[in-house]
Amino acid sequence: PYLYALAMENGWTPCDVAPNVQQTYQVGDQTWTPRNGSRARYGEMVTLKWGLAQSNNWISAYLMSQLNPRAFVRLLHEFGILNQDIVPSMSLCLGPCDISVIEMVSAYTAFANHGIRTAPLMVTRIEDSEGNVIAQFMPRMNEVISAESAYKMLVLLQAVVNEGTAGRLRHRYQITGEIGGKTGTTNRNSDAWFMGFTPQLVSGCWVGGEDR
Repeated sequence: PYLYALAMENGWTPCDVAPNVQQTYQVGDQTWTPRNGSRARYGEMVTLKWGLAQSNNWISAYLMSQLNPRAFVRLLHEFGILNQDIVPSMSLCLGPCDISVIEMVSAYTAFANHGIRTAPLMVTRIEDSEGNVIAQFMPRMNEVISAESAYKMLVLLQAVVNEGTAGRLRHRYQITGEIGGKTGTTNRNSDAWFMGFTPQLVSGCWVGGEDR
């Protein structure tokens, strides 16, 4: 979703189309041919909305080829991703860098909050034994993307739940509320993610292990 957010900031929309085909990209003096888990609608021009809903790697790679990897890394840091070793590369579009659950949850607040990210806050106030407030703390916030881009991202991330890889929330668990989210897996399913949010709550779930 962070890559799609960069695209929205650069004037793309959920209705824009991209070629759903496997392509080989020249990266320096090497070539890179990303794989995809499904061949559904192969060879068609598909919308970005469909591409994200289906976790389509070919659409992500195409988007990355149209955007600036360095600008992508800068945006990741704006989202609160702390990893300073992220290399600006084509393959970054598939999420190979290490990110913690708390960073992900904080980053997703920008999608639900008109583009404004809320940093994690563990302590809101300190009181003495008699209930007197000694100190209060407010969360740090920063604008990551425009409100317009955030609205476009709501359309994209709701499609993941309504018609994409997180569709079980609807047809199996019968959850009917306003929900956006994103599923994610790494190579050989060594990590599995689900990030979900409602208008007032963001949550993140990760399953995996240190030994891949």
